[in-house]
Amino acid sequence: MSDWLPPGLFDYGAELAAEADRRLGGGVVGDATCWIDMPQRLESADVAPEPVRWGDGALCADLGPDDNETWERFAEVHQGEPDPEIVAASAQEWRLPVTPYRRLSLVAVEAGAPAPGSEPMSAPSHDSKNLDGKQIVDLTSMWAGPLCTELLGRAGARVHKITSETRPDGLLGTPMYAELNAHKTVADIDPRFAAGRHDLEELLASADLLVTSFSPRALANLDLLPPQLCARHPRLRTLAITAFEPDSPECDWIAYGTGVHAASGLGWLNDEPQAPAYSYPDPLAGLLAARVAADQLAGVAPQHTRASLAGAVAPLADWATCSGAAHAPAPPAGSEGVSHG
Repeated sequence: MSDWLPPGLFDYGAELAAEADRRLGGGVVGDATCWIDMPQRLESADVAPEPVRWGDGALCADLGPDDNETWERFAEVHQGEPDPEIVAASAQEWRLPVTPYRRLSLVAVEAGAPAPGSEPMSAPSHDSKNLDGKQIVDLTSMWAGPLCTELLGRAGARVHKITSETRPDGLLGTPMYAELNAHKTVADIDPRFAAGRHDLEELLASADLLVTSFSPRALANLDLLPPQLCARHPRLRTLAITAFEPDSPECDWIAYGTGVHAASGLGWLNDEPQAPAYSYPDPLAGLLAARVAADQLAGVAPQHTRASLAGAVAPLADWATCSGAAHAPAPPAGSEGVSHG
């Protein structure tokens, strides 16, 4: 298993945590290291898939158990295509969470980008700490989305986590699931069916914010895109946590944290593709999304907003591009967490 994590990760996480705490209330988020290091701290399995060599590059195929048969058929059909970018785009058409390992472009600049953590983020111009009475509907799973909504719950909001026996959260039964969903009411609702749809609509009618981590295509199929919701729930705010930014070519792609790591360029080290120790883009996105949600609930951010894992790791990638940090030898295991304690 890889022990590599991006330089500057914990300093940057500390910035995000501090900003979220300013909006949610001091001590709600606390030490970012405990959220970023959750798999190691709780000894939960979060093993990143090894890069799949393809043509002149590599792919991140972050597959679930139901994807393996489809991947085998896909790989056989596309084995003659040498370009990982083309293969990844084709895999997305098969609804497979596959992304290319990209190389960072070393940009010649007079002064490198400041390291994450070296410059403080601007303080918020509002106080959104009182979330008591706010109603949150949580249609997220795994790590990034549940972290966002858990922090809102710890700040006093009432969070209704929507899950179902047929499609449970992938972390269900693990220590991470317990910690990421401790301050929530869990409702067994499947919005794909009429009864579940009715129950979900009742919750949305009184909710202040809907947080989702579905792909845009899945949200459209469930009539949960902002234009679809406006007629039924005009006051409802929405926060969609997606893999990639809405204005990017990959805006509709399916990917998890390790896939975003690969596509960001942070996974190309010493001219080799490198999987991370664990899916660090998820907690960064969760911390960022909590800050965005607080701004939405305070009325100073757009009613319908989207946050992404790619957007959350962009400062790390920008710094690595300018400094060449991502091409340096891997730091010793654990050195990041110790040095930023």
